[in-house]
Amino acid sequence: MEKNSCDSDNRIFPCFVPAQRILNLVSKKWSIQLIYLLREGKRFRYNDLKSSLHTGWKEDKISDATLSTRLVELTKEGFLLREVYPELPPKVEYRLSEKGENLSKALEPLVDWTIKICHEE
Repeated sequence: MEKNSCDSDNRIFPCFVPAQRILNLVSKKWSIQLIYLLREGKRFRYNDLKSSLHTGWKEDKISDATLSTRLVELTKEGFLLREVYPELPPKVEYRLSEKGENLSKALEPLVDWTIKICHEE
């Protein structure tokens, strides 16, 4: 079996750098909810995303600034695809890229575990 270059003790910490960058992004408020909404090939327009994102608290809705920032960050990292249609008024849809779908699948066990421990408390 071929060893991963991150398997040796002296290289393990540099290998966490990409993971830490991704975890920093997905741990920002609303990132996981955005990824969850867009999974399995779903497409959303900006206003549809905005109206769908909430934490369950009436006052806790995503702001325009935060939604725009998260969409830019997730798109820049390659997790989202932004598709602009040549129409008037302009139509823009967001969806997960293949990388984003893989991230969504990787996050599922964490989300399931979190739901489980929340019900135990």
